[in-house]
Amino acid sequence: MDKLKLVTLLFVFASLSGVGQDQSQILTLDQCQQMALEHNHKILVADEHSKAAEALKKSAKTQFLPSISANGLYLRTNKQYSLLSNDLMLPVLPWNAIDQTSGGINSQLLSPTLADGSANPYFDATLFSKTFVIDPSTGQPLTDKDGNPVFQNYAWIPKDDAKFGSKNVYTAGVTLTQPIFMGGKIRETYRIAKAGEKVASANEDAERSDVLYKTEEDYWRVVAVTEKVKLVNSYIELLEKLSTDLQNYYDEGIIIKNDLLKVKVKLNEAQLNLIKAQNGQSLSKMALCQQIGLPLSQKIELADSLIADMKPIIQQNYTDSALANRPELEALNQTISIAKSGVNIMKSRYMPNIGLTANYMFYNPNPYNGFNEEFGGDWSVGVAVNIPIFHWNDRGHTLRAARSEQRVAELKLDEAKELISLQVQQAVYKLNESIKKVELSQENLKQAEENLKVTQDGFDTGRLKTSDVLEAQAMWQDAYSELIDARMEYRLNLVNLRKVTGALK
Repeated sequence: MDKLKLVTLLFVFASLSGVGQDQSQILTLDQCQQMALEHNHKILVADEHSKAAEALKKSAKTQFLPSISANGLYLRTNKQYSLLSNDLMLPVLPWNAIDQTSGGINSQLLSPTLADGSANPYFDATLFSKTFVIDPSTGQPLTDKDGNPVFQNYAWIPKDDAKFGSKNVYTAGVTLTQPIFMGGKIRETYRIAKAGEKVASANEDAERSDVLYKTEEDYWRVVAVTEKVKLVNSYIELLEKLSTDLQNYYDEGIIIKNDLLKVKVKLNEAQLNLIKAQNGQSLSKMALCQQIGLPLSQKIELADSLIADMKPIIQQNYTDSALANRPELEALNQTISIAKSGVNIMKSRYMPNIGLTANYMFYNPNPYNGFNEEFGGDWSVGVAVNIPIFHWNDRGHTLRAARSEQRVAELKLDEAKELISLQVQQAVYKLNESIKKVELSQENLKQAEENLKVTQDGFDTGRLKTSDVLEAQAMWQDAYSELIDARMEYRLNLVNLRKVTGALK
């Protein structure tokens, strides 16, 4: 029983799926444009570029704030540090034999005579004998081979006892760095990031405009081809009716077979044109489906038709509107801002850089406690200043290069404004031409319809030949086809004017 239910459900789902595929989806122009914006990969890429530019702007803003970092080092050494190159013998003196002011020998107590040769009243013979080794023959201090006096007592400092350091050295610390003045580099870097974000946004707007234009172009092309299919069907109906009438006339012996064959040839040509039109309709729908993200096999019907009231162009300054709204110009304006910031950054290289640093460092061996194998720490605060002086005019060369880049950006903007102004004028002229073309095509169609009616009446009364009717029908078909082309051209020129003026959003 469970298996039977499962099979039944699968059959129902399959049936519903088949019904959904067979049904045509009716779409409006707004729906197609919205679907295209959501599906188009270029829009998705441009959106990611905008997100990246926004993240870079936030990153540049953090450069104004202090940075905190932790550092660590482990070092394995081979030898210890030695303060002495050999053993030392240091004299040991009585405390009162040292001059407390200069730190040297107290000559006032240890010199028997003064500088002028007179007896020193402060001379201490006892302290003198306790300090120096006295030569009995002279009564003066005994001297070594270098002429230095020999003292009574010495302290011996072996070289090996003056070594310090450990084979394992550890350092760790936390550092805070705060820029104070960098010549404007940080400010200009932030401005560049902000301009980059606007460039990405303008590029995204340009991509959206292109997608909307392409979608509307594909949409109206499908509508036009559908109208062509209907036209060919109507033409075939006229030929079939004429063929039926001529077959009756031929059966009654009123006309010769040649007239009947002429119609059949035209009917065969029309059938072939119908196949071509239907193939073109299918391909146009596939192109639209690809543009809006539907499967190519999806059956779609469009809600609009080419018949519409053509409003005359309101006289306004389209050029000013284009120069104010085109995303390409916004991108170029921001490029100029980036180039100006680049110039300012090159100028900042002439200025000093000032930064504040604060550290707290740990050391092992501990330099604050006899280099014992333990951790000892201390903090420090400082201000670092770097003033550039000379580097073979490197800064001057880079500054000139930045100024040239700014000039290039300005020239590109001027050129783009000229080209956009020309585009706008061309778009206005083409739209005016298409309006006039539609009006003339409508008039031609009325005349062709009247001509077909008069010719058909003349044929029915026997005053005109079969070839006259075929010619009138062909003229009617051509006039109708030209009207469809003119209406589609009007639609495309209208959206083109909106695009070049920056109104297609």
